[in-house]
Amino acid sequence: MADGWERRQEQTRSDVLVAAGALIADHGLEGLTMRKLAALAGVSVATLYNQFGDRDGVLVAFVSNGLDQLEVEFDAEPAHGPIDTTRALFAALDAEFCAATDVWRPIFSTMKQGPGSHGMGEVGDRVVAFIEADFAKAAAEGLFVVDCDVERLARHVFTTRMNRLEKWATRAIEWDAYRHSSDLGLELTLAAVLADDNARRAALAASGISC
Repeated sequence: MADGWERRQEQTRSDVLVAAGALIADHGLEGLTMRKLAALAGVSVATLYNQFGDRDGVLVAFVSNGLDQLEVEFDAEPAHGPIDTTRALFAALDAEFCAATDVWRPIFSTMKQGPGSHGMGEVGDRVVAFIEADFAKAAAEGLFVVDCDVERLARHVFTTRMNRLEKWATRAIEWDAYRHSSDLGLELTLAAVLADDNARRAALAASGISC
């Protein structure tokens, strides 16, 4: 009985998140109201408040669900080495954002208003933790020239990229400018701490400022 109830709860949650994405894509965040969402998802408004708390809770759940799906796809790929894992993570995130700009652009344009890592709360903290774990492996393998504070380094890398993503979301820059400046920021940061000369030169080349 409990399993059946849990499956129904999960299905309701999935239906709500799909409906949320459709509303945002068609009408922007202004169109995402609890009443419209309940109608499109085929649930009661009370159910929405019970499961998500409020509209901000729906948004956090939507972003978190996107990250869950991305992690499943990411885990199915061949393993990447330290540092390349972070590069691959950002590439996968960018591919998702670019594939659904009508959904993600309005979401990220308001993210900074929330708590936690760049307004992303627990979702941002999850991404930072992922990067930190990758950098910790790199440090353990002696890939960094100094004894890095990997938590601080991971948070800097994430926050820097989110700052640029917010500029794209608010139309201050276009997508290509976001990608180029984000790659520049990441690779220059890595070049500053990498121990191996070849790896450092590769990072500088990836940044676009050297051949």
